[in-house]
Order: sequence, then C-alpha cells, then structure tokens
Amino acid sequence: MKKNNFYKDILNKIKWLSANGKIKIKFLAGINRIIHPKQVNRIVYSVNKMGILRPIIIAELDFITGKKEYYIIDGQHLYTALTVRLDMDVPYIIIEIKDKQQLVETIALLNASSKTWTMEDYVTAWASLKTDYIKLNKYAEDFDLDISMAATILMNQSVDSSATTAKIKAGEFSIVNETVNAQIIKNLSDVLDIVPRNNRVQSKYFCREYVKFVRSCAKYDHKDFVGKLSTHVDKVVLATQQNDKLFDIFETFTRNLKQRS
Repeated sequence: MKKNNFYKDILNKIKWLSANGKIKIKFLAGINRIIHPKQVNRIVYSVNKMGILRPIIIAELDFITGKKEYYIIDGQHLYTALTVRLDMDVPYIIIEIKDKQQLVETIALLNASSKTWTMEDYVTAWASLKTDYIKLNKYAEDFDLDISMAATILMNQSVDSSATTAKIKAGEFSIVNETVNAQIIKNLSDVLDIVPRNNRVQSKYFCREYVKFVRSCAKYDHKDFVGKLSTHVDKVVLATQQNDKLFDIFETFTRNLKQRS
C-alpha cells in the first residue's frame, strides 16, 4: 500500500507545460551534458510509437543568475524532442534544490544508471563546482589519456583500481601529490607515443605496469627510459600480450642503465 501511495503522490505532481504557458525553462549549460541530435531522434521515434512515457524534472533556482528561474534538471533531450521536433506539451515535475552542491549531486544521481552519461559528462558536471575536476579534464585532454586513467594516477592509486569510477561519479575525486603525479601523466603520454595503443585491455595493462614501475624507482631517468623503450619497442609490444612480463622488461632497462653509469 505504501508503494502505491508513493507512486500516486508522484503522479499527482505531474503538470503539463505548453508553449504559451507562464513557466519558461532554461538549460543548465556547463553542468548538464550537451544536446545530442541522435538521442533526440531516438526519443522522437519512441514518442511517435508509444507516446510520452515519463516527465522531465525541473527546479526553480536562484543561485545560477541571481534571480529565480526554472531549469531542466533531467530530461533535456525529451524536452527538445517534444518542443522543437514534435510541437507537443511537456509533462514535468518540480523538485526542490537548495544550492549548487545539491544540484550537481542530484544530476549525478539521476544519471547514475544512464548508459548515455559518460565519464566526461560527470566530470563536466562536477567541474562547475570543484576545481580538481577542471584540472582532471585538462590533464586528460592535454595528454590524450582516458579520463579514468588520468584520474586514477592523479588520485595516487593503482591504475586497475575499481574505486575510480565510483569516486568520479559521486564527486569524491581529489588530486593527491599533483606535482609528482602530473609528471607521471606527462611521462606516460610520452611512452604511449612510442608503444601502439592496440586495444583497450593491452593499453590499460601497459599503463598499469609503467605507472607501478615508475613509482617503485628510487631514481627514474625518463630520457634514458624512452631511449631504451624505442630500441626494444617490438619486445615491449609482444609483452603486452603476456601477463607479468612488462614490469620485468622495464626493470632490465633500469639495470642496463645502472651498468652504463
């Protein structure tokens, strides 16, 4: 009975927005993700076939521009499909949001199970609130790294850590020892220019072993390591297809360097 009452309460809150209505709705630029035409096309097709199956979610916010205005919290693709493409009224529910922290948390929560939301979308949302997310996005772009990979390194964790994705989505990402870990990212980008990124699994294995190796070195000479890597790149590429081989190869580079010095 409680479950039925819950859904009944939700249904009772649904209202309809018409083109001539009093409520004017804005998009949360820079917080929510951009509109993708293909997603709008899919929704148009779905509505034509089955009708409107859910409302959009909006909130009246006074901390975006300094005055109270209505913004779409979830459903901007549905809103675009209905208003721009189909010229239809839009069902909506109003929720309360008190500040920007709660706004980003709500958007992240509403999209936690959405396959259409990528890591980049979460980083964009949290970047409006936390500077470490801005830095993460810049490091990933500047050095052409997967965002999760860059985040794991910047958090000073093992590259195969399973906690990174959850922390990014929850707004818990924070940079640790930035000077050291930013240098590791730069060095990793250099070596990835030499070793082909054949597939995701092998690339992740290579990155994990390289980062683990660099962090284990008392003294790491990047210039000499790159030289050794360039000379033995075929051997290294072959080792990416075999478990527990790369770290040993990296160590031979270091031993050879010590013998030369």
